[in-house]
Amino acid sequence: MGLKPLQIAIMILKILTLARSFKLSDRSLYALAHGCQKLIKLNISGCSSFSDNALAYLSSYCRQLKVLNLCGCVKAAPDQALKAIRYNCSQLHSLNLGWCEEVGDAGETSLAYGCHDLHALDLCGCILIADESVIALANNCLHLTSLDLYYCRNITDRAMYALAHIRVKNRNQMWDGVKTGDEDEDGLMSLNISQCTALTPPAVQALCDSFPALHTCPGRHSLIISGCLNPTSIPCACAFQAHHEVNTLTHHAY
Repeated sequence: MGLKPLQIAIMILKILTLARSFKLSDRSLYALAHGCQKLIKLNISGCSSFSDNALAYLSSYCRQLKVLNLCGCVKAAPDQALKAIRYNCSQLHSLNLGWCEEVGDAGETSLAYGCHDLHALDLCGCILIADESVIALANNCLHLTSLDLYYCRNITDRAMYALAHIRVKNRNQMWDGVKTGDEDEDGLMSLNISQCTALTPPAVQALCDSFPALHTCPGRHSLIISGCLNPTSIPCACAFQAHHEVNTLTHHAY
């Protein structure tokens, strides 16, 4: 007997949202692994009843995943699971690990070494994350445009300076891209370092100098520093641009 239309539809399913499905278990993920191997986007945020072994198993079958939301999956994303994702899902563009409190530097650095095409990464509330993770991202994920480090209080200036150096690497990559017709985004456009209390203004300023798309002004607010730095300690690029334009107009007037 041939496959029924519903079975065929499930087998070619590419986008699936099961957020806050509290009964989603290991058996559920095993079924997804065997039945939905074409998945590109999967949201299982807020699901806390499956294990890291089941998540690793899923990643070994769903190798085309580009967007994965694990926010709040508190038991399912320790370092071992991230290492499996690194080996199996190298095409990942976006990964949300918010409030997965067992995520540490070992898993995150492994992820950075294997998922070079990451554009967006959410690590908010991952309290074990420290500089080593951010440095690995800086050195390996040159397409990174959005990074959330809210409440990662082990992050220090060392991580900020490492991120600032992405700019130089991206310029080299973009130059190669121009030659091959494969241009990409040029660096960080959104960064949340709220509650990262170990950071100092000079380090964050260096980051802003490297990435002009990061703004602290209310109108754009792509750099969130509340709870760690006074916004006035990091002058927004908009202020410099406005000052430059006024000076230019004044010069032409004379």
